[in-house]
Amino acid sequence: MARAITRHASAPRRQRVMRLGNMTAVVAYAKSQIGRRYVSGGEGGSGFDCSGLTKQAYARAGISLPHSSGAQAARARRITRSQARAGDLVVGRGHVGIYMGNGMMIDAGNHRTGVVYRKLYSGLSVERL
Repeated sequence: MARAITRHASAPRRQRVMRLGNMTAVVAYAKSQIGRRYVSGGEGGSGFDCSGLTKQAYARAGISLPHSSGAQAARARRITRSQARAGDLVVGRGHVGIYMGNGMMIDAGNHRTGVVYRKLYSGLSVERL
């Protein structure tokens, strides 16, 4: 009886490693912004709004996103929380952040909090580009 030998292409594995490497840049940038001010329409300089933070974080990974939480969410696909990986988007109504792993996220929530590391709260979904 002949044995079938299955070979797996190496390209998908390299692509996956590249994607995880890109998400490392997203996570590192988001962490470096903790404590920055919330500024409506902000993309860095003097502070961030939610989509400005995610836009700049993803830019570090070579991924261009629009400055709108809804437009960013429209480019992604929803995944379950159990599938979530650090660097995925966390999306709520009119809001977006970055999933950090272990049920935590970083986002530019509002003028009171600024950019914070906090627990993923209910009403948010996790989405992947």
